[in-house]
Amino acid sequence: MLRNNNMIPKVAIVYLSYNGKRYLDEVLTALRALNYQRESLEFIFVDNASSDGSQEYLRSVSDITFFANGKNLGFAEGNNIGINHALLHGADYVFLHNNDLKLHPDAISHAVSLAESDPEIGSVQSLITLWKHPNIVNSTGGMVHFLGFGFVRDNGQKLSEIIGGVPRPRFDGEEIAYASGAAVLYRAEVLKNVGVLDPFLFLYHEDLELGWRIRLAGYKNVLSIHSLAFHDYEFKRSIQKFFWMERNRWLVHFSHLNWSTLLILLPFMIIMEVPLLLFAIKGGWIKQKICVYASLLSPKSWSYVLRKRRESHMIRKVSDSEIMQLFTGKIIHQETNDPIVTWIGNPILCVVWIVIKKFIH
Repeated sequence: MLRNNNMIPKVAIVYLSYNGKRYLDEVLTALRALNYQRESLEFIFVDNASSDGSQEYLRSVSDITFFANGKNLGFAEGNNIGINHALLHGADYVFLHNNDLKLHPDAISHAVSLAESDPEIGSVQSLITLWKHPNIVNSTGGMVHFLGFGFVRDNGQKLSEIIGGVPRPRFDGEEIAYASGAAVLYRAEVLKNVGVLDPFLFLYHEDLELGWRIRLAGYKNVLSIHSLAFHDYEFKRSIQKFFWMERNRWLVHFSHLNWSTLLILLPFMIIMEVPLLLFAIKGGWIKQKICVYASLLSPKSWSYVLRKRRESHMIRKVSDSEIMQLFTGKIIHQETNDPIVTWIGNPILCVVWIVIKKFIH
């Protein structure tokens, strides 16, 4: 963990608060119990206009830096307030801490040690298990489907089967497609190079998109199996989230893939819209799906995509083929598995992906 000048890296922990007052006592207790030099830590709390008394509670805490927002700015912009403060005040690393999550005492020290071992590491995700069931995994990293869907890896699996298990045990420093924004350490110099979270995305895929930029710039996103975080995770079937998830997967793909790659993928993305429309009708979110099309066709979205493509080109050091080596052909989300997806959709998509990725450069 020590650098050449024997200085312990400075870490800013950014906690984005939103109506999570019930967690604050335990979160603060866990932060104060971290096995890391206190002088090298800064606790930055940003509240997104909570209505449950969180702001009043946090104003009374003396050992934190606190920012109170007048409205809900979303995940990206809310976190960016803390991230930008950390970067301006000399942090070597920035750790994003979810609202409903607490850290193991060694979480930060293990994540920093792994990051310090390799200058090409841009982000380190903690191994996230369930708060109430710490033997059950919530995330060992983010996965990206070649059609743009993003989801967590190993959610619902037993920890004993993931660490040292078969057929695919997870190991410290394993490269992942992107790190979950719930518990991730970012190298400050990398953020200064590739930028922070994208507020245009507002909710969902912001961490995926940042992880993509990190990989475009030639850095790695990795997993630390020794840095443990405990997440009070519960899958919520919010109708509105489907708008953000569907819109943002298209925006991210069109922002960062070469036009030649998009021409290969676009027919399959369009074909995929047929079953998605059927799922939207069945799930009661067809209105949100139609709003996605309206948003994607708007001048505002195309202006955004063109700007992002210019920015992406400026930081790009690797090819689409290299980026997509960590992509998958399977759509996996344990709480919403559908027999049609599992037994028909995924086998077809996996074969398609095996074939078409040979043509991506």
